Amino acid sequence: MVEARFAWSLSGDALRVGLSASEAHAPERPEAATGRVPAVVYLWGIQAPRPGQPFGTAATEAAGRICKGKRLRVAARRAGPEGRITGSVVAEETGSPGEDTTGKDTTGKDTTEKGNAGKGSGGNQDVGRALIRLGLAWQDQRRPSSAQLRSLEQEARREEVGLWQQEAPTPPWAWRE
Repeated sequence: MVEARFAWSLSGDALRVGLSASEAHAPERPEAATGRVPAVVYLWGIQAPRPGQPFGTAATEAAGRICKGKRLRVAARRAGPEGRITGSVVAEETGSPGEDTTGKDTTGKDTTEKGNAGKGSGGNQDVGRALIRLGLAWQDQRRPSSAQLRSLEQEARREEVGLWQQEAPTPPWAWRE
């Protein structure tokens, strides 16, 4: 498990993060001088709609909301070239005194989605599970995934949340612009 700092969401299932230089094991990389090495984490076990696809923007924004201002713990399953990691990501509440963690924006509008969306104990959220629970991702049917992800997807389908409001949503692996 490595700690990462969230930068931004590339899509609902891909996050740009900064790994500490020591955790990235890349002292020879020039970015290591800043203490952070850029990486992209692809969320294991899920596929979110692509940008431009229905619910693609919503998935990207939701991933950003879940991760913003949180400490990320990445459990890598695979690491590839150029800082590409596939793994599970848990967003942990930092909870500094006086920090608003209620899910309301600066106008007081509630920005949280229906349900607990993959919350664990202590305000921690598994990002992939949260996106599936919100109806903003599929469990990845092209690769092995977990029974829990399949169960969360079935629940989101039954409740018709997110992309499951559509009659026949097209999964990203079948979608073409």
